[in-house]
Amino acid sequence: MRARASARVAALLISLAEPLAAEELVVIVHPTRDVSLGIDQLAQIYLKQRGRWPGGDPIVPVNRESTSAVRSQFASAVLGQTPQQLAVYWNRQYFHGVQPPATLASDEAVKRFVASEPRAIGYIRAQVLDASVRIVLRLPEPSPPPRR
Repeated sequence: MRARASARVAALLISLAEPLAAEELVVIVHPTRDVSLGIDQLAQIYLKQRGRWPGGDPIVPVNRESTSAVRSQFASAVLGQTPQQLAVYWNRQYFHGVQPPATLASDEAVKRFVASEPRAIGYIRAQVLDASVRIVLRLPEPSPPPRR
């Protein structure tokens, strides 16, 4: 009995130690927003270096929370930075009066906000996508780490 319990605990610890598989991320906008974006333009938006849509409306980017695996994946794929590097960037920007994008706690919250705000842009896991928003970019899935 004790050996079985130890084996279960060991299996649980091993499964927790394995990194979560990356999921496909999509960048979304309000369904009425007719725009196409590349990775470089998206990076400018999320670093607050580009602040207006064509036509002049302000862009309202939203992030996932800083501890989210989705946000880490987005930061790596789009910005080429870790969350720690971005924290340093935003600390510097703060002294220039530039605030980081607002954060929301889930893919569903991001999707609902973007669906209700025509100026918004966000990113979510593709599996939660529905017709309430429009995809402007599919992000490449990260390469798996090399096997040793």
